[in-house]
Amino acid sequence: MKQYYAASFCREGILGGGIAADDDVITYKTGKATVSSRLRNLEMKYRNIQDFSHKWVLCFPVFTISMNDGENYRFIIFSPKRFNALLKKSETLNRDF
Repeated sequence: MKQYYAASFCREGILGGGIAADDDVITYKTGKATVSSRLRNLEMKYRNIQDFSHKWVLCFPVFTISMNDGENYRFIIFSPKRFNALLKKSETLNRDF
């Protein structure tokens, strides 16, 4: 089942958008035309996520998702408890493989 989150991508500024998460992948989407097409529709498969962290910056919940290829993506997520639970669940499922 897909879950949706209001999110902003933190890279060279704050890019508003949203995250759709299903059983295999988290996809960040934004309509901002000034960013590369790869970042406009960024897919992060759970099996490629190495680690994640969550901290508060000013009054915003910021998640950093570290990928196996060395990339790190930072997002402000406006449902932090629910998103954290999603990432913890996916982390548990990935260790079972």
